[in-house]
Amino acid sequence: MRDDYVKLIKEYLNLKPEYKHTLNEIRANVMLVGATEEEFNKAIQEITGIPNAVALLENNNSKTIPQSTKTVDPKLYLAFRNVIKNKKIAASLVSILIILTAGLYLKFGDQSITKKTVNTVAQVIKPVDKKAKSEIPQVYANSQSIDGKQVFSYPAKTNVKLAITSKPTKEIVGFLPYWMLDVANQIDLDELTQVNLFSITVDGKGNIVNTGSDGNPDGGWVMWNDSSLDTFIHKAKSKNVKVLLTFNSFNNSDIESIALSDSAQKRFIDNAIYMVNSKNLDGVNIDFEYTGTPDTKVREGFTRFIANLNAELQRQFPGALLSVDTYITSGADPGLFDIESLTDSTSSLIVMGYDIHTPLGDPGPISPMQGDTNIIGLMQSYLEKVPANKLILAVPYYGYDWVTQANSSNGTIDTSQNTVLPYAQVLIQSAKYKISWDTVSETPSYQYVDSNGLNHEVHFEDVRSLGIKYDYINEKGLQGLGIWALGYDGQNTDLEQLIYDKFLNNSN
Repeated sequence: MRDDYVKLIKEYLNLKPEYKHTLNEIRANVMLVGATEEEFNKAIQEITGIPNAVALLENNNSKTIPQSTKTVDPKLYLAFRNVIKNKKIAASLVSILIILTAGLYLKFGDQSITKKTVNTVAQVIKPVDKKAKSEIPQVYANSQSIDGKQVFSYPAKTNVKLAITSKPTKEIVGFLPYWMLDVANQIDLDELTQVNLFSITVDGKGNIVNTGSDGNPDGGWVMWNDSSLDTFIHKAKSKNVKVLLTFNSFNNSDIESIALSDSAQKRFIDNAIYMVNSKNLDGVNIDFEYTGTPDTKVREGFTRFIANLNAELQRQFPGALLSVDTYITSGADPGLFDIESLTDSTSSLIVMGYDIHTPLGDPGPISPMQGDTNIIGLMQSYLEKVPANKLILAVPYYGYDWVTQANSSNGTIDTSQNTVLPYAQVLIQSAKYKISWDTVSETPSYQYVDSNGLNHEVHFEDVRSLGIKYDYINEKGLQGLGIWALGYDGQNTDLEQLIYDKFLNNSN
């Protein structure tokens, strides 16, 4: 039995606390990436004390275990890739896995939560999460929650003097995560045209989630009810920045339920419009992240859902904005998103152009322009199907720090030490090390040794690499730029200045 496979299965299950209800799918996924039945059962036993998966399924009134599944969870593939390489498993297996994963857009798991009641808006049921590990609910791999106050405590490494009063000619969309609300008053909005408030979670019945899996209030719901959000919205509108509310779902079954149920769609639309109206917002942003390949009826249902939402928005708020966040791979491998049909009902598709490498796998560029999996190639698949002026390319204001040295006691790399670094922290840390530039991916990185003697590798974005992406946006005539996430640059002003330099007087 391979202990490193057991360890990775356990890590994967811990990222998906609802595994007791979706064990069939998870078991099929880990078997397809090379784990054995014995290794899976051992992981189950070590986590739950129940001797094997069959017993756990029986405890949860589920009797069948599928032997295969159509697609492998991309995040799971990446987690196992290091093990596959280390064990020198045949290259043919790696090729099969690459085909199964289709695009390697990686996301962490979902979390389930308990029922509660939400005043006026609806009921609760659903999970939030996606990234971090335990504090407030997380969202997606690129968004492990961070301490906003700490980010703004870093002294500025760049102090570019700004003397600009007009807005960029492209749409500049910044996402404000709920964990950055405490420092929202320090975030400069002058270079933005739009802010998306991230985010309100919904369940499969179209209800609003207000309680996290740990029993604590959901982070997005807390943000919504915080008076400082009203202050931020007023600040944004005073600067002619449009404000949209992001609604998310990161649970396949919930997304399927909404896509296939007219009543769930109606309940969601009622809730969404009520919330937009209650704070006089400018529209809705949808961030539904489905893992794997849904049934065609689910994709068609999601498209119908967006069309219904847009129709009601336009009926009640003519000119309201509706955007949908899509994977960087969605142009080539649609998954949930029929991007051609979605453009008919949306003001924009926000392409999440990041997390091509994540902390669950090998170190590498987060948003490479060229290489094996790259922005240029994947965006071309979009441009062949969707008008350029409907597309917003979102970029990362963060880096990832990977431990690259195996632990001497067991010979494995502890992926739990891999972390996200906001741009402000990267600038402070990288000042001590030599920056390497990859001419293929057109991104920077650096390496260092920590106080415990472990080797690290950090990949991130800077003015040079982001400038190349901004030139691409102009060259292709895209609608604009998305930023994940606002405030990650702290007190530094260089990224703000770059937006002005690239988009202020551009005629595209």
